[in-house]
Parts: sequence; C-alpha cells; structure tokens
Amino acid sequence: MKTLFYSLFAFAAISFVACGDDSSSTNSSDPISDDKTPAEIFNPRVPDQKAYACINKEMEINDTLAQHDVICTFKYDGMDGYVYLQAAPTSCTAFMQAIPEFDDVKIQLYVNGSMAKVSKAAYDWGGNHHVDEISFVYDGKEYRYAHSSVGFGWRPCQEMDCMMVYSADGKLVKDGCGEDRSLPIVCNVVDEKGKVGSFEDNFEVCPGDERLQNEEDDPEELDEEDDSEESDEDEFLDDSDEEVIEE
Repeated sequence: MKTLFYSLFAFAAISFVACGDDSSSTNSSDPISDDKTPAEIFNPRVPDQKAYACINKEMEINDTLAQHDVICTFKYDGMDGYVYLQAAPTSCTAFMQAIPEFDDVKIQLYVNGSMAKVSKAAYDWGGNHHVDEISFVYDGKEYRYAHSSVGFGWRPCQEMDCMMVYSADGKLVKDGCGEDRSLPIVCNVVDEKGKVGSFEDNFEVCPGDERLQNEEDDPEELDEEDDSEESDEDEFLDDSDEEVIEE
C-alpha cells in the first residue's frame, strides 16, 4: 500500500512541474514535423488593439495601437528555422504620429525541427520612419534582424530582410546587412486575422537607396563621358587643322 501511495505521489509531482512550466511549450526540444508551415508551428495569435494617449512636450496624440507580431526565417551556420515575435505596446510617444514602445516582448525560435530556448528578446519599432529591429540571444550569440536597404527619407520599403550576429560580449561576428546582404531573411507581419503571407524572398533595393544614387552618379561612367567629349573635340580640331592646311 505504501509503495502504491509513493508511486501516485511521484506521478502527481511530475505532472505538476510539467503543467506549471510556462516555457515548456515554447522552449521544448521535442522535434516538430518539418513539413509544417510556420503558421502551423506557432499558431500565431490575432493581434489585439488598445487605445493610448501619446504625449510629448508639444503635442498629444490619441491613437489605437495594435500588438505587432512577426514571423521571420532563421538561417545561420547550419541552422534553419523560423522566429516568431510577439510584441505588445506598453507606452508611446508623439512625434508627427504615435510611435509605440514595446517592453512586453516574447520570441519563439524553431530551429532544425525543434523549439529552442532564447533569452533577451527585444523589439524596437524604429522611430517615426519605422526602421524596426528584432534581437534575441540563442546558444551564446545575439541575433539582430534589421534592414539592408532604406529608401527616400530613410524609410524602408519592405519588412526586415537581413541578420547580424554578435558574440556574447557584444562583438560583431558577421554583418549580414551590408549591400551584399550575406545573411538574408524573410519576415511577414501577422495580419488582423492571425494570418501570414508567403516566405518567398522577394527582396528589392528600395527606391531612393544611396547605392542606386551612386550607380547613377558612377565616377567611372562620368570619366568615360568626359573622355568621349574630349576625343570628339580633338577630332574636330584635327579636322579643322586639315582643312586649313589644304587651303
């Protein structure tokens, strides 16, 4: 009888720990079928909305701000998967418009077929121009999702498209957000119905990006044009000299 009692007690204790650990559903190492879509892996929520009064020294803007949830691809150093950001605005400031600030941030990482544990999840809206950034720590490295291209007025024309990797002490390991976009990612915002779009990489350099301006004003092309004009002038002068000599 005592043996049966202790067996039942041990089973109840194990069940309580499993149910009481909120992180078990997001940090489990249990494998997940690779044929599942990101929406099936994470079951994204329908973003909620809340009214805020956004104030600065000169103005007050009353606006309704929504939770901002994003699913992105994750691929680095043999790891492949998805990142799911859940960001809820906790306050806001007023500058031309309402700018949300997010202190309530959760990130789930699915990598190589399993959910993985992350820490230091953060999301920055990116000011008035919404040049946003996601960051989190996984397996001793910090990963930052950002934009490799911004256009007119320093505004991005698409969701975050690249990744930067930092060591635990904050040193840059790999900048994948240069012009070569060496660590590409694809991000989709969860819409008002809890749905996400395609994860096909349709990246384009934004209209107004400095690199496009530099291509238009390529010094080599300008030099070639100058050389061409000079050669035309020389030919004209040569022809003129020949005509004078003939006379």
